Amino acid sequence: MADARESVAAAGRELAGVVLDAFTRHRLVGIGESHGLQDHHDALQLLLADPRLPEVADDIVAEFGNARYQDTTDRFIAGHPVADADLRAIWRNTTQSPRQTWDAPVYEQFYRTVRAVNRARPAGRQIRVLLGDPPIDWAAVTDSSGIGAVMTPRDAHAASVVEQQVLAKGHRALLCYGAAHLVHPGPSLRMPPSLASIIEQRTGERMYTICDLVPSAADPGGLAGQLSRYPRGAVIPAAGTWLGSVDAGLLFHVIAFGPDRAPVNPFRGVPLGSLLDAGLYLGQPAALTASRPNPAIYLDPAYWEELQRRNTLLAGRAVNLDSYRREQPAQYPLPQLPPPPESGTANPARN
Repeated sequence: MADARESVAAAGRELAGVVLDAFTRHRLVGIGESHGLQDHHDALQLLLADPRLPEVADDIVAEFGNARYQDTTDRFIAGHPVADADLRAIWRNTTQSPRQTWDAPVYEQFYRTVRAVNRARPAGRQIRVLLGDPPIDWAAVTDSSGIGAVMTPRDAHAASVVEQQVLAKGHRALLCYGAAHLVHPGPSLRMPPSLASIIEQRTGERMYTICDLVPSAADPGGLAGQLSRYPRGAVIPAAGTWLGSVDAGLLFHVIAFGPDRAPVNPFRGVPLGSLLDAGLYLGQPAALTASRPNPAIYLDPAYWEELQRRNTLLAGRAVNLDSYRREQPAQYPLPQLPPPPESGTANPARN
């Protein structure tokens, strides 16, 4: 039994080792998160703090940052003083607000960690954080059309950032995005191209992708039991393993809409190994922890008024802002799977 456990542990390597090895063969490595998962960011923090990372990665492309504030980010990451109010604008003013404010502590900590890592690096050898979200100016958005104009090409914009600021400069980059943005092109996947797909189509550069392995609430595939054989923090390869044959719909909890507008999951029935290179196991579902915003943040009257204004602009896609002012459970909320797909999908909400 001990030998069996040791062989399973050996099959799942730790994140830093896998990422460093991947950069010897790829210029782009993507780490796909389940948004707001503390355990994911615990693992990411260890990777960012690894002294070997700056030797293989020049840049980090982050989903949770409005490109309008790239200069602010560059100053802060390089170690210059930046007012907290100016810093918060980076993640609070993305196209995803107010549905996703990125006010959970892990996102601010990401920027502060990269700044700390750069402190020990010479000016010309520091990691740069590139903001992948389109440069929306919320002050100029007065109706829903202003949101749609920047929401639709989110992945295309990020692909341009990678193409111009990373690949064109001969750099290598780590991409930190929601998992569904980083899947590889798949002929059986009926949904708009992902960020990874667009980059590959435009440049021929294939990204090495690692995504969180978080089973759904019902866990119809019994994935939690299979994953329990591995130590927490293990990265499990998809090629040639049981993980590669898993139905991707059991892990990618994306909601799209069929012809009758019923919610469907376009990942259902697609082999996981055709979409990603490895999975990151962070622990059993009951042990996963959520990173929650401090409800007191939303007592700021100016910020609250702006969130309400943005919420009004969302019309039928508005969120319950009152829940933001209430304490939430520490346990990570497991996603509910949408029903099987029918024919065709549109407007997926990537995780």
